[in-house]
Amino acid sequence: MKSLPSQLPIFIQVAKYGSFAKAARALGISAPAVSKAITKLEHEWQVKLFFRSSHSLSLTQTGQQLFDELMPAMSAIQNTIEQISDTSSKVGGTVKVNLPASSIGREHILPLILEFNERYPQISCDLHFDDRNVDLVEHGFDLGIGTAINQDSRLIARPLTKQNIGIYAAPSYLSRYGTPQSPEELSQHRCIPVRSLTTGRFHHWRLKLGSVATLYEPQGQLMVNNFAAAKQAAVAGAGIVMLGSWMFKQEVEREAIKPILQQYWGEPVTIWVYYASRDYLPTRVRLLIDYLVENIARVAI
Repeated sequence: MKSLPSQLPIFIQVAKYGSFAKAARALGISAPAVSKAITKLEHEWQVKLFFRSSHSLSLTQTGQQLFDELMPAMSAIQNTIEQISDTSSKVGGTVKVNLPASSIGREHILPLILEFNERYPQISCDLHFDDRNVDLVEHGFDLGIGTAINQDSRLIARPLTKQNIGIYAAPSYLSRYGTPQSPEELSQHRCIPVRSLTTGRFHHWRLKLGSVATLYEPQGQLMVNNFAAAKQAAVAGAGIVMLGSWMFKQEVEREAIKPILQQYWGEPVTIWVYYASRDYLPTRVRLLIDYLVENIARVAI
């Protein structure tokens, strides 16, 4: 099957206006470029499409037949393009969002999205809660929220907020096993490692020894692959965890959990909203991103 010649839109304009010069002005190109395109089309198809003279230009019988057949199809294509452009600029539609399954997604970002839905009832939000590092483009997401993004040049990231990743234990655990005074003492305690759903390896604990950042590999009797499960186990007194401070806000307030070794916590992490492209971003997606960035301080993870 032969591919469609790129000169067809030019042919349509020349046939419509009956003039190379007028078609050139409509297309925003030069008249010689229009003439060259028509000549190339005739040469490729070995047909004559126009009668030319120094004073007039008219379609041949073959040219008229081609114009009559193409016009409805070209009008349909143009209408489709206009509809697509209109859809992109309209507020309505669905935004597909990837969120962490831990409390940052459920307890902090979700309430903002519910507010957003109230403000824009014509926009639907398709929410997927997943602690894996998901490829947004491959899985068709409009945007994602997380503390880390893969090194994909197609992704644009905007910071939402910065938060601590801290070490926590329940008072019941500390009264039974004591409070570690240094990272070296963690090897004598029951830490709760969390396995990454993306890599299958355990997350290292990012610590700071003076001005030096280091990674600690936690060891323990209990291992999980879910941050919420690690939190629950820690609150129950099963061991020591290193998790986002946003996960323990209420528990710290009611003293159900205690931060420990705070002088050794690593640098705060950035929580990002990331999306596939800044170009041609649908209005509904841009509105949600802006709403999250502008209002995240109110839920102050």
